[in-house]
Amino acid sequence: MSFTRTKGGLTEKWRFHKVPTVWIEGPTDILFYDPIIDGIPCRFEPFYGKENARALLSALKEYNYPYIVILDGDYLILKRIRKHHRHVITLPRYSFENLLWEPDAINRACLRYARCGEEKDLVKSPMISATNTLVNELFDAIILDVAAQRMDPAPDVLPKKIEPLLNNNITINKDQLKKIVTEAQNKVDSNHLKTATDDVNKFLEKRSIFHLISGHLLFGLLRRIFVHAADKERGSKSIAADDALIQIFSDAIWRYCKNGDHSNLRRSLRSKLKNISKEFLS
Repeated sequence: MSFTRTKGGLTEKWRFHKVPTVWIEGPTDILFYDPIIDGIPCRFEPFYGKENARALLSALKEYNYPYIVILDGDYLILKRIRKHHRHVITLPRYSFENLLWEPDAINRACLRYARCGEEKDLVKSPMISATNTLVNELFDAIILDVAAQRMDPAPDVLPKKIEPLLNNNITINKDQLKKIVTEAQNKVDSNHLKTATDDVNKFLEKRSIFHLISGHLLFGLLRRIFVHAADKERGSKSIAADDALIQIFSDAIWRYCKNGDHSNLRRSLRSKLKNISKEFLS
C-alpha cells in the first residue's frame, strides 16, 4: 500500500493491471466519463491533487507510459493550453461539471426523474434564464477569482459551494455578493486584475462564462434548479444524493449531446484508449 502512495508508486501502478488506466481528478468523475467508454476495456483511478498530476505528467513525458490523464481546464482555459502529451486530455471547460450545463439534455433528464409522461419545459427556461442573468451578476466576482488564483499565495474569493451566494431560491444574494467583491478588491493585485479582465473578456467573445465558472458552484446551481422543478412536477419532495444526480445528468449528456465539446471529448478519449489497448495486447 505504501508503494502506491508515493509519487513514483503512482506512476508505476499501471503495470499491475491488464487494462489501461485512465487517471481522473476525483472519484466522482468516474460517473461522468464511464458512459463514454462503451465496451473499451479500461479502469478509472483518481489521482487526487496537482502534485500527483504533475508526477503522472512527468512520467508520461520521460517514459511514454501507456496510461491516460484527464485534467480539468480550470482557469487555464483562458490561455492557449499547451499540449502535455498525446495521452493527456485537458477539458475545454473549468471541470466536467461545466459540461453538464446543457439545458435540452438536462430537461430530458428532469422529465424522466419527475416521472412526467409528456414533453414540456421543466428546467430549460430556468437554466437559460440563469445563464443570462447570473453572467452579469457574477462577472466581477469571477474576474477577481481568476486574478486571485494567479497570486501566490492565492486569496479566497468565491465560496466552495453556491449556497452562500444565493437567496432561498436560485436568485443571487446581492448583499452577500457585494461583500465578497469588496473584500476581494482589497486582496487582489491590480496588475493581475487587469490581465484577468482582459483574458475573461477575450474568452467570452467565443465561449460562455458558464464554461469558466467553478464547476462546484455551477453544479450546486444546477442541482437546485433540477430538484425544484422535479419536485414541483411530482407534487412531492425527493431526496437525491449528488452522486445520483451526476449519474443522471451524465447519462443524459452523453445520450443527447452529439456535437462540440462533448463529441470532441468522447472521440479523443476513445481514440487514445484504443491506441493504448494495443500496447497491452502486444
